[in-house]
Amino acid sequence: SYALNTINEIENALEAVRAQENIIMMENQEGNTNQAVAEISAIQQTLQENRNKINDLEKRLSEQGAQSKALNQSVSRLKKQLEEKDTYIASLKDELQEIRQQIADLNEQVSNLNENIDELNSNLDVMTVQNAAQQATIANQDAMLNTVWICIASQQVLLDKGILDKGGLFSASALSTQGFDNSQFTPGDKRNLSVIPLNTKKYKVMTNHPEGSYTIKDGEGGNQVLEILDKEAFWSMSNYLVVSIK
Repeated sequence: SYALNTINEIENALEAVRAQENIIMMENQEGNTNQAVAEISAIQQTLQENRNKINDLEKRLSEQGAQSKALNQSVSRLKKQLEEKDTYIASLKDELQEIRQQIADLNEQVSNLNENIDELNSNLDVMTVQNAAQQATIANQDAMLNTVWICIASQQVLLDKGILDKGGLFSASALSTQGFDNSQFTPGDKRNLSVIPLNTKKYKVMTNHPEGSYTIKDGEGGNQVLEILDKEAFWSMSNYLVVSIK
C-alpha cells in the first residue's frame, strides 16, 4: 500500500543518512570541512523531503480515517527520528562552521606570521648588506692604514722617477723634498712584510728607519736581504722604503 511504501522509503532514507554521517565525521577529522558542510546541506534537504512525505502520509491517513494502531505508531516513530536527525544535523553543521572559522582565523594568523617573517628576512638582508659594506669599508681602511710603499732601484732610476734629487757638485743625492708619486712605488702590507730581497750586494737605505728595527743579512747567492725585526718601529717614521742599489 501507499502508506507502507512511504514508510519503507523514509526508513531507507534515514539509514542512508546514518551512513552519510559516518562519512562526514571522517571528512571532518581529515580537515575537509568544506565538503562536510556541503554534504550536511544535502542531508538537510533529504530530511525535509522525508518530513514532507510524513506530513502527506498523515494527511492521507486522516482523510481515509485509518485506525491502524501499528501504522500510526510507525508514523510517530519516523516523525520523532526525523526531528532528532534535524536537531543533530543542525548541531553538527554549527560545529563544522565553527571549525571552519577557527581554521580561517588560524590561516590569517599564519599569513600574518609569514608577513612578519618576510619583513624580518628583508630587514636581515638589509642588515647583512650594510654589515658587508661596513666590513668592506673597515677592511679598506685597514688596508690603507697598513699600506707601505717600496722602491728598490739604482740611483739613476730613482733620480729619473723623481724619488731622489740630484745633489750639487760636492753633495750626494738625497730624497726628494717635493713628495713622492706613489705610482713609482710598489705597495705592500706592513703587517705581512718581514723580509725584503735587495737583489744586490751593494745598497744604501735612503729613508729613515729606527736603528735596531731592521737588519741587513746575506740571502741566496750572496745577495743582501732586509729583514724587519720590529714592524711598528720600522715604519714609525715613514711609510716609504727607498733603497739605492748598485
